[in-house]
Amino acid sequence: MPHFLAREVILPTFPFEENGFTFMYEAPQHNDSTQSLILVKHNNKEFFLRKHKRIKKDNTIIKCEKSAAKEPTGIIKDALKILSAKQTSLLSHNLNHNSPRQNLQSLYLKNMEDFLDFTSTCLIEIGFGSGRHLLYLAQNNPTCVCIGVEIHKPSIEQILRQIEILGLNNLYIINADARTLLEIFPSNIAQGIYIHFPIPWNKKPHRRVFSQKFLQESLRVLDEGKTLHLRSDDDIYFKDSLTLALLEPSISFEVHKNTAIAIVSKYEARWKKQQKNIYDMKIFAQKTQDNTKNAQKYRKKILFDKILRKNLDNYTNFPYKKIDKDWFLHIDNLYRAGDIYVLALCFGDFHQPQNAFLQIVFAEPQTIHYINGDPIPTQAAIKAHAHLMEILTQE
Repeated sequence: MPHFLAREVILPTFPFEENGFTFMYEAPQHNDSTQSLILVKHNNKEFFLRKHKRIKKDNTIIKCEKSAAKEPTGIIKDALKILSAKQTSLLSHNLNHNSPRQNLQSLYLKNMEDFLDFTSTCLIEIGFGSGRHLLYLAQNNPTCVCIGVEIHKPSIEQILRQIEILGLNNLYIINADARTLLEIFPSNIAQGIYIHFPIPWNKKPHRRVFSQKFLQESLRVLDEGKTLHLRSDDDIYFKDSLTLALLEPSISFEVHKNTAIAIVSKYEARWKKQQKNIYDMKIFAQKTQDNTKNAQKYRKKILFDKILRKNLDNYTNFPYKKIDKDWFLHIDNLYRAGDIYVLALCFGDFHQPQNAFLQIVFAEPQTIHYINGDPIPTQAAIKAHAHLMEILTQE
């Protein structure tokens, strides 16, 4: 995590601009004067730096607030370099030259927000690893948008280089939770969804991609007759997935063992040498009764009401927690810079939580927005946000 340490941090008067960065304000935490957030704007994007005065160590650290940063690490380091250069008691830092990885920006690397209004027919691979199969899909389906979903950043960097080398313009990569991505997609747009050799998580099955909800969302997103293809070498994972499929009231699928496919990953080749069994399950999407409703139910927007300042000034019982059947809201803390209030939040689905900062400016007119854009409008996030508005607007 990029940061610097100083015996005593010196900051200019806010706001100030330098080298394309605007440092907007410093907002101390309401119940801990040793912690504060510094809002930085760069190219119409926003992120927070966290300042923490460490009393016992007699120094102060300024670092990236990870939960609010969507910018490449290199950009965050550049912002920290500006502040570190102003220090007269600098102790240490890790802000040396940026690596290509830290400056990673590509037209083919997308955010979740880029898919909120996505309507193109597509092929989706979840957890693409080395990317061999995903590249094969893109090369052999040039008129179809291919989407690779992955959380392992080295795999993302590797395939982005391959996209450039091969000159592919129909393949997009997203670093995200596939379960959340599918929930915001409209119905019947996918021509295929592939999950090849997912991490089994046999000791922590709640972390698995393949769940009852994931299966139902996949079948909704798939076009009629198209396939959700699970391929695994783990017999426990495969049997559990098969059990989930059989729980559906109506389903059509095929099961195969040790059948070859066109592209073999290096991991699969290794497992074959070890004579491990390879299992396939192909589940076919059937015609649904109300696809229009399904396609529109995720179009709900995050809505704001007029927030009463007293509800923030008078509330001191942090953290606040609300846990419901299928969603939760956690208000971690409050930060304030004059008329600007910032709430640190975590909410949504228990297995797919979203972290966010809500900024409220009590001026005329009152302005409210989530730093770095609205949360992904999953059903759980919308319910949690609605409850937050109830708390902040009550008379």
